[in-house]
Amino acid sequence: MDKSIRWDDLRIAYLVATYGSLSRAGEALGVNHSTVQRAVGRIEEALGARLFIRHQRGYQLTDSGRLLTERMRPIAAEVQRLCSTLSTVESAPSGTLRISTVTDFSPFFAPLLHDFRREYPQIRVQIVATDDILSLADGEVHASVRIGAEPSEPDLVARKLMPVGLSFYASQDYLDQFGRPADMTEINNHQWVLPTGDKTRIPAIRQIIEQVEPGQIAFQSNSFNDIEAAVRAGMGIGPMSLVNMRLPDGRDQPLQEIALPLDSEPSQMWLVYHKDMRQSARVRALQDFLRRRIQP
Repeated sequence: MDKSIRWDDLRIAYLVATYGSLSRAGEALGVNHSTVQRAVGRIEEALGARLFIRHQRGYQLTDSGRLLTERMRPIAAEVQRLCSTLSTVESAPSGTLRISTVTDFSPFFAPLLHDFRREYPQIRVQIVATDDILSLADGEVHASVRIGAEPSEPDLVARKLMPVGLSFYASQDYLDQFGRPADMTEINNHQWVLPTGDKTRIPAIRQIIEQVEPGQIAFQSNSFNDIEAAVRAGMGIGPMSLVNMRLPDGRDQPLQEIALPLDSEPSQMWLVYHKDMRQSARVRALQDFLRRRIQP
């Protein structure tokens, strides 16, 4: 490579291409507008090619700029992952550990992570709660807790934690008023609290949705925490797993399980991390802790 080309200028040009403006790229880098502009000028001069077309609406890419963006994207992700890996290779567990997990898991994981911190007080835990599957290859998170089929992405390590079953529940107040369905022929005599979105693909939930009349659905949400709150309030019968259920705080009555002939095959919970994280003392500490504490 020509010695006049600076690696940092390539990174700055890539961010300008990503954000579409000098000012937004500067904000991301923590530098001023003129610094970004000089870097773009240097890289274009060194390459002998225009990367951007400047106009009032921002910086648009030329063909050379588009090629830069396409080729730099995996390089930027690899550098980010390398930095993340280097920052987590240590002799003792310490520093920040970023974990992504499903949004509904907080009642289950918060007490566990509290105990984890007691064992490893030098580790700061950051949770990224999302129903999206985040990439572990770019180093934004160090580990992920997922439910479903075994992750198949290349270069990932997946460790089984526990099976997660699903059952339907109702509050005692609801049962006192409406009783309980004896079988599937009676489901349209009852009110239902059901999830939306991807959670409707869960076999047991899909079976109910396919057979219940829309007018019998009293409440819907994309959050199992909302589902539980509505069931505890007596709005109807709803699905949840022990992973999603919070413990009654004394004001809540225990929920009553409703036995129905549904497909109740449990899903699998996984701890997932990139193979480059094998040497991370933080990730090893989390893996060992969860193996000891989570019992099927």
